[in-house]
Amino acid sequence: MKTTLSILFILICSLNGFAQKKWNTEVPKQIIIIRSTKSYDEALKAAKDASKQLGKKLDLRELVPDAKTGLTWPESRCKTGESDEKDFPYYPARGDGNADNDDYISVEYSDAYKGFAKGFYIVVAGITDVSGAAAEKQLADVKKVYKDAYAKRAMIWYGPMD
Repeated sequence: MKTTLSILFILICSLNGFAQKKWNTEVPKQIIIIRSTKSYDEALKAAKDASKQLGKKLDLRELVPDAKTGLTWPESRCKTGESDEKDFPYYPARGDGNADNDDYISVEYSDAYKGFAKGFYIVVAGITDVSGAAAEKQLADVKKVYKDAYAKRAMIWYGPMD
């Protein structure tokens, strides 16, 4: 009985370790970019135009410009007093946490993505896997309207956002 319990305990601990390694990591993704600019107002205008031109939802995720972090949630959202309280300013980069593929228009700040030039507001039209038919189609659809659109590879955080 002790041997069985010991083996079961070791097995459970091992599985938990594997799950943690898979969860707390970065995964490669492709970010489809329509425009980059140093001006938030220009990026916002381009995002609104892209939403209309491409027929995609515009989701700014309540983000507002911030001199320190480029973008942030409003202070009232950051300091809610809940268990997931975030310091202000706080910028949750698109895709971080769940690393899901998506297909909507937003304005993001380039500093949040490793390997991107710093200090730019980027108009993002989607996040996809780095290769595959779906990724190619999503980029091709955007390029029909925005000839200069491109996909840039980034490592997106996959794990808890604390």
